Amino acid sequence: MAKLRLHGVRGVLYDKLMVTTGVYMELMYPEVGHERIHTRRPYRVDASDKYSPDDDLVNLEVLDEDTIIQQLQKRYADLQIYTYVGDILIALNPFQNLSIYSPQFSKLYHGVKRSSNPPHIFASADAAYQGMVTFNKDQCIIISGESGAGKTESAHLIVQHLTFLGKANNRALREKILQVNPLVEAFGNACTAINDNSSRFGKYLEMMFTPTGAVMGAKISEYLLEKSRVIKQAVGEKNFHIFYYIYAGLYHQKKLFEYKLPEKKPPRYIDNDTGRVMHDIISKELYGTQYEAIQHCFRIIGFTDEEVHSVYRILAGILNTGNIEFAAISSQHQTDKSEVPNAEALDNAAALLSIGSEELQEALTSHCVVTRGETIIRTNTVDKAADVRDAMSKALYGRLFSWIVNRINTLLQPDKNIWQVNTSTSSMCAGHNDVSDLCNAESGMNVGILDIFGFENFTRNSFEQLCINIANEQIQFYFNQHIFALEQMEYQNEGIDAPLVEYEDNRPLLDTFLQKPMGLLSLLDEESRFPQATDLTLVDKFEDNLRCKYFWRPKRVELCFGIQHYAGKVLYDAYGFLEKNRDTLPADIVVVLRTSENRLLQQLFSSPLTKTGTPSLQA
Repeated sequence: MAKLRLHGVRGVLYDKLMVTTGVYMELMYPEVGHERIHTRRPYRVDASDKYSPDDDLVNLEVLDEDTIIQQLQKRYADLQIYTYVGDILIALNPFQNLSIYSPQFSKLYHGVKRSSNPPHIFASADAAYQGMVTFNKDQCIIISGESGAGKTESAHLIVQHLTFLGKANNRALREKILQVNPLVEAFGNACTAINDNSSRFGKYLEMMFTPTGAVMGAKISEYLLEKSRVIKQAVGEKNFHIFYYIYAGLYHQKKLFEYKLPEKKPPRYIDNDTGRVMHDIISKELYGTQYEAIQHCFRIIGFTDEEVHSVYRILAGILNTGNIEFAAISSQHQTDKSEVPNAEALDNAAALLSIGSEELQEALTSHCVVTRGETIIRTNTVDKAADVRDAMSKALYGRLFSWIVNRINTLLQPDKNIWQVNTSTSSMCAGHNDVSDLCNAESGMNVGILDIFGFENFTRNSFEQLCINIANEQIQFYFNQHIFALEQMEYQNEGIDAPLVEYEDNRPLLDTFLQKPMGLLSLLDEESRFPQATDLTLVDKFEDNLRCKYFWRPKRVELCFGIQHYAGKVLYDAYGFLEKNRDTLPADIVVVLRTSENRLLQQLFSSPLTKTGTPSLQA
């Protein structure tokens, strides 16, 4: 976040204001489920529109909650969706398209004083860019808010404006960068109960610039992909977008048969209780349009036709894997053995993944145990076989997602030779003819954009919501540090006589989560290592060890516990916590997948995992 200093009385007012507005995140970031607001009043900026004191809440004379809320509501009613709070920009989701992001607006917010125009997200992007170029320092823009606040769209707009500001001679590179977000979001976003395009992963995008400010590349880091969504979704929610996009695209291209996907009954992983999945896939123009858009993204970024074909076969293989069913069989010595009574889905999945059908069935219905140097084959129950099937599907999708991100990074990494030529040209145009002034690509600068899932509190909150909300707690702590703690320390260092502003420090809550060995996450890892542990013993362990005001356990609800987050109380259902945290994939499945004749699939399961669980792939 590009952050300027605020001194004296104005700085104190700013701090007080942040205490007040921080309580009202919900108002500032309305959810998608709310009624859309429509108005005929156009939003436009012309020569008569200038920055006014009302554009910055710091200028309010009265700093109480009612005045702040009234001011934000008044601006929102006039479609003034952007408001400053010092160096921070509040963005209110308008739930409609506004014609304020054209090249004309990009030119308005290019290298001018902030007071020259009304608040705009382009102004924040420009401030980061100008700060990078002027002070030769890397910049970071943090996008925070509840689910449905419009964070994903804001990230798009920031990338759009930074690409405009960092125009390079390589037009193809600029086009590639603009296609990154749509492609990654097709694989990492999904429809939830409150947001039709919810990010189900964390993303940090670094845009790389030359010392003269020309964009020369980009890199993505991804975190905490919600892999469990692949195998099951909550009521009213959907799987990742890409499954519906390719299904619609392949249907209209009459290629479903080639990918062994049914035309009438949807695969189990994307089916729901409404019975309208196939109808929507066939009739909704959006899905077909998005399929074409994803094809365009792949092509512009630089994926080969062979790579895209492999990606689609793996996705179709996942859908067919979900249709594999198991039945119990009994023999003279065993009653807990399972088999695949109908081999159609098994054969389809094996064919798409280019592995042997018999080998896949064996890996799903049995597992090898090595004891004292002797290998023993043990059979899986029906439930165990289903768990192995789902674990395989999650692993396939998670590793495929990581490969796509790594492949994008490879295709968008700076070309040192081209960069040096461009830098030489730019430097000479600027009057720097000395070759010694030129630097290599490693000396370039970055603008980072952090876009992660927003704080969530659903009717049922599980392991995924806990991870998401812990990440948001860390961002809240970052804000507290930079807005309150560090600012007040600066006042003291400079001898400014300013009263201390009281604020809610969430460091103790983060310690409850992160401390070792008695923090919640450490306790979760410890319990996950015990084979006989259950979700109930996990909650019991939490209750015995987390004796603080932030944790509670409701009466008469065994598998639930509550956390007092900075944004409010959240009740978590602990069912499935241990299984999701273990995220185990049997070695037998890995061995079979490594035998695939699909080179991409071989690569996905031959690469070691990083500490965060993502493959260290060399795309």
